[in-house]
Amino acid sequence: MGDLFSLTLKNESPQPGLTFAVYTVIDKFTNVAEAFPMAWLTKRLNQGNTVTFSWTLDYSLMFSDQGAEAGSVWTENGSIDVSDTSQHRNSVLLDFDGDYKFSYNAGSHPVKNGHVYLDTTAQVPRYDPATGPSVALAIATGDAGTPTPAIAGNSGINLEHTFNIHPTYYIQAGQIEQGQMADLTTTTNLQQVVFEPGVYSARWTLTDNNFWVSG
Repeated sequence: MGDLFSLTLKNESPQPGLTFAVYTVIDKFTNVAEAFPMAWLTKRLNQGNTVTFSWTLDYSLMFSDQGAEAGSVWTENGSIDVSDTSQHRNSVLLDFDGDYKFSYNAGSHPVKNGHVYLDTTAQVPRYDPATGPSVALAIATGDAGTPTPAIAGNSGINLEHTFNIHPTYYIQAGQIEQGQMADLTTTTNLQQVVFEPGVYSARWTLTDNNFWVSG
């Protein structure tokens, strides 16, 4: 298990019905038309209340028989744990025999720090916006280390997806659902959260005039 990160968010805004969300962005997610960060960690907060989210940098890959598009809620249909430091678990294969299935694809890609791989077979259907398939990177959250999908994109037949698993974090408050995919280039009131080397906790407050303040 990796180092435990924590992020505490406080709501001082009088605006009613706000859900606080954490998004993650990764440097590389290849062979997708577009990668969609999703509301990875969420909590509805009334004025004066706080929430603390926690996670470790332990990863899984997931698939879904739905498309990937901004505004939709992504729901996984299967998952498999991965590790960038393991020759056996750094690569997985997505196949289809009437239903999707994951297996490890040991030796198909070299071990490279910060990279995991997902290949698809010739049996995987071509991408359809209604039925997918789509694939996602998940990060372990909470004390139980539950794999929680963080960023998704479309998949399909005979593809090689590479994930660079060094996340950048953003926070937002609004009308948001858990797992909702977003186009962060058009999302307002986003605030980047930076963890300097050796720092594993952060605290941010949404002020009464709806500005983010660190500390």
